[in-house]
Amino acid sequence: MSIETTELTKHYGETRAVDGISLTLPDEVRVVVLIGPSGGGKSTLLRLLGSLEAPSSGSITRNGRVLPVTEEGRLEIRRRNGFLFQSFNLFPHLSALENIVLPLVRVHGRSRDEATARAREVVARFGMEDHVTKMPGELSGGQQQRIALARAMAHEPDLLLLDEPTSALDPEKKAEVLDIVAELCEAGQRIILSTHEMGFARACADEAIFLADGRVVESGRGSALFEAPRTEALRAFLGRVMKW
Repeated sequence: MSIETTELTKHYGETRAVDGISLTLPDEVRVVVLIGPSGGGKSTLLRLLGSLEAPSSGSITRNGRVLPVTEEGRLEIRRRNGFLFQSFNLFPHLSALENIVLPLVRVHGRSRDEATARAREVVARFGMEDHVTKMPGELSGGQQQRIALARAMAHEPDLLLLDEPTSALDPEKKAEVLDIVAELCEAGQRIILSTHEMGFARACADEAIFLADGRVVESGRGSALFEAPRTEALRAFLGRVMKW
């Protein structure tokens, strides 16, 4: 799946969250990692690429097709994506299993029997089969995020978008979730991930993109961006976040 953006912008009033980003991600690039300071535009770019929001100007092209900007058109694109955010966004009144079944039925049109079978398959993949009857409030943070990730993967998305998926977790649970994401990377899932976990980004990225002030400051293949940053801005950023 190739992705290209052309002079992509997103403004919120006077704030230019994304400010003229042009980039090309060829099909062979499977895992893209967005890094940079808080407020630099990572989450906004992720939401634009996932069609959660429409750009203020510019365009996004996927497999040669310019993505629509209407709500109806973006809804169709979103159905083919999977999303995982900083907050778990589980329905608190539904069991872990039903949190996965419901979108498969309501959004993706699967029968309840088919959706339940698929949900059980994906929770087993993520080691959560013993917790399917529990409510979200009965699960730890790491368990909730694994259920949220199972929900994002249940419909076999073309593109999985992860926005700081471990930021709310303690170190042990964070490692559990990152291990699962690493397995998805190795399995060939197309992923765009924003993260402050530099070690993980360095190990998993086919392409790493450093954003600041809504712009792409530097990008590079794999670990090259971390090993030999070309700009002073990236050198300073890595010096801060990788100091300890």
